[in-house]
Amino acid sequence: MIAGGRYDRRMKHWLIYAAVTIASWLLPHLSFAQGTDVGISGFGLVSVQPIDEAYVGSPYLNEGIGGWGPGFGAALNVIAPNGFAVVGEFTTARYSQQQNGRLIEGCTLSTPCLSHTTTLHDSILSGLVGYANTGGRTRLQFVGGIGARLDSPEIDGEPRDASETNHDRGMPFVLTGGFDVMHSLSARSALVLGARYAYGERAENHRYLGIGAHIFRVSAGLRVRLN
Repeated sequence: MIAGGRYDRRMKHWLIYAAVTIASWLLPHLSFAQGTDVGISGFGLVSVQPIDEAYVGSPYLNEGIGGWGPGFGAALNVIAPNGFAVVGEFTTARYSQQQNGRLIEGCTLSTPCLSHTTTLHDSILSGLVGYANTGGRTRLQFVGGIGARLDSPEIDGEPRDASETNHDRGMPFVLTGGFDVMHSLSARSALVLGARYAYGERAENHRYLGIGAHIFRVSAGLRVRLN
């Protein structure tokens, strides 16, 4: 049996390798086409992650981690003359919550539960494809694809990896979709407003912390055209 943490790391590495390989093949073909738009973006974001309430309640867990959190991201996207778009994207957000309960440290009736600091980033590396429609100075881009979580939640700085049993690992990847509105400010720069939704089933011992499967992220930033 492969340990859950090692299984997740192998899956993440495979997904990253696949994304890099596909991008390495696609980008030269697209970027050399006449009229192809290649650009990089940097942006700030707000992430909304509903709490999974399944295990919240005394004496197991005082409060789940989630809600609203600040973050940032970066992206490389290529838009062909026919509107076909390829996007490589990284996003991350920060949550911190004081948690206590039996699901945090295994305390009992005779041992009081101490408070611990749980942090969550959900850093996601995504490979997306879609279509971009341009009208005047504004471009609307719809994309969808798959991403890999790059980290685990931490309790007092120690990662809580997925369980080593087969049945509760959750999904080692997330399904992602969304859109971007790009409004041109000059020949090479554009204001970018975006929204993403990602879904990934959590490992059971991550649900013990109240972490939900749904991630919503709204972003605003700047895109610079490279070619």
